[in-house]
Amino acid sequence: MDDVNFRSNDNNPLTELSELRLVVEADQQDFSVKCLLRFGRMPYEHKGREYEIGLSRAYLRLALEGCSTALGSALGESILEHVEEVEELEIKNSIGFDASGGADSDSDAGANAKAKLQAGVSRSRSQKRSQAKRYLPVVARPNDSWEINALSVTEKSEQTIDGTAIPSLRLCVLQRKQGGNRISMTGEVQVSKSAVQVFARGGNVVGKAFSEMLNKDAIVGLILKRAVQREASAFLGDRTAPTVAVSRCEVWEE
Repeated sequence: MDDVNFRSNDNNPLTELSELRLVVEADQQDFSVKCLLRFGRMPYEHKGREYEIGLSRAYLRLALEGCSTALGSALGESILEHVEEVEELEIKNSIGFDASGGADSDSDAGANAKAKLQAGVSRSRSQKRSQAKRYLPVVARPNDSWEINALSVTEKSEQTIDGTAIPSLRLCVLQRKQGGNRISMTGEVQVSKSAVQVFARGGNVVGKAFSEMLNKDAIVGLILKRAVQREASAFLGDRTAPTVAVSRCEVWEE
């Protein structure tokens, strides 16, 4: 393979909320895509009060030209587990002993003792279904996309994505299309309005809750206005219409 050089351009306007970086490297006849994806909680001031902004869910989507992703190369494949059904038969044996005795003038107590031995068998059937399931913070989705969720065993309502979701790992492998002479790729971190979480800081519980209720929509609108402009990436198509991009990285072959 001749030497292939790629250039990239990162656009992360909400620097404390998300960061996306993509690097394409030649790998024999194919090309490896390495990804760094981080999230944080962004401080924000509105009407003299401090807030924190976080994301509960995000999507990383790729738009490709001159290439396609290789089968079996995507990070975060969540394979559907098989369901196992087991039928059990439980057999219980029971034995009972009942003795009663009476005495009269002609015989002693031992002669009139009566014993009854009872034995029985009871059966019961039960069915069990079990399915193993893993929850991944980054899950591969259809059409060259990945879903990133905030996972917590405590199910806290304030849970947001905070930390490195993809630590410079191979995201996927690209294959040049037949007849293609130039590879280019655009990656976007997309979020919906409902995934943007706003938390008031300082003050009592009632005051914080009231402030969030009054100002959340306005704050979310202001945050999304600072996101990436979509016009330069219109070819991503209608599938991204309900979302806004908070980070973007473009990579192209020189």
